[in-house]
Amino acid sequence: MFRALFVCLPFAAFGLLLLLFVLPTCRTMRLRTRLAVAAVFLVCCSKFLFFKVVGGDEFNPELPQWVIWAYGWLYSGAMLSLPLSLLFFFLPRRVKLFALPAVAWTVSALGVWNGVKAPPVREVELECPGLPPELDGYRILQLADIHVSSSARRWRTEAIVAKANAANADLVVCTGDIVDGPPETRWRDVEPLRDLKAKDGVFFVTGNHEFYGDWHGWSAIYRKWGFRFLQDECVFPREGLALGGMDDEVGSRLAFLPPDDRVFAVERLFSAATNGAFRVLLQHRPGAARRNALAGGVGLQLSGHTHGGVAPPLRPLVAAANGGFVRGAYSLSSPPPAGHDGLLYVSPGCGQWAGFPVRLFNDSEISLLVLRGRP
Repeated sequence: MFRALFVCLPFAAFGLLLLLFVLPTCRTMRLRTRLAVAAVFLVCCSKFLFFKVVGGDEFNPELPQWVIWAYGWLYSGAMLSLPLSLLFFFLPRRVKLFALPAVAWTVSALGVWNGVKAPPVREVELECPGLPPELDGYRILQLADIHVSSSARRWRTEAIVAKANAANADLVVCTGDIVDGPPETRWRDVEPLRDLKAKDGVFFVTGNHEFYGDWHGWSAIYRKWGFRFLQDECVFPREGLALGGMDDEVGSRLAFLPPDDRVFAVERLFSAATNGAFRVLLQHRPGAARRNALAGGVGLQLSGHTHGGVAPPLRPLVAAANGGFVRGAYSLSSPPPAGHDGLLYVSPGCGQWAGFPVRLFNDSEISLLVLRGRP
């Protein structure tokens, strides 16, 4: 149903483009010209159908990277033409005919490249209430939403790993959505993650996309490579630090529990942290962060999933679906009588899902988080 919706929706968009742009703008032109313009938009809107028929999968076709990028550019430009056609509605037809495609496909090209390029390392200092003095200056490198795919292959993974290792963090964590695609075709593109290094180890948690593919096959490969997934468990990378990780609710038993029981699950997760250790929780989705801080005593939660809101027009929708959290640091302070202080950092992610390949005015990042105690 989900895949069929993505295949069909662009054709509805094509109908709107005809009404809002092609017919009003080209009505003084010959019929042949109008049909040609309509055909161009129809081809652009047929990306998912083309990928399914020619590449074998709507979202991750086995096609050359340049073909996937080119069609992503064409498709995204056509989709951007919808809102732009409303903004340009009062312009003269001749100006609109050239201005709209030029703006739409230029912005689309920038957005597609932002989605597939290797992101820079962004260092952020986080003031963490309750941080033990011995952890002041502790450096956690967070990788979120890498989305290795047929359009973002081994070259990008190698670049991400090289930048991550060069940051010389104390701890490396990956908060889900590592790969899109089956192990037999994508394992070589994911393999460079084996080279991630940190003084206190490298830890992973699952995201929703782990369970949309062959998780059984991938988990066998990850075990062979020595990846440490925290699946509803807690470890102590160093004295004074409790690191907990939860499976994404898509593949977890938590998906079948009511919200109150999920709170108890967070409490149980840190039940071994009885020595006053600072609690850091890895959870792919940020929506439950306030509840986790209050009930589980979480001092810092690290999440991803939102892709930073993807693009400005989508940001309110992404926020509404994720408890108001989109990107960056959020205070989770609760009022008395609870009075617990916590912090959430939502990484905008290292990549972009191939189903919507554009990041607009929303840079990806490798997050280097430096923990600081309150003075």
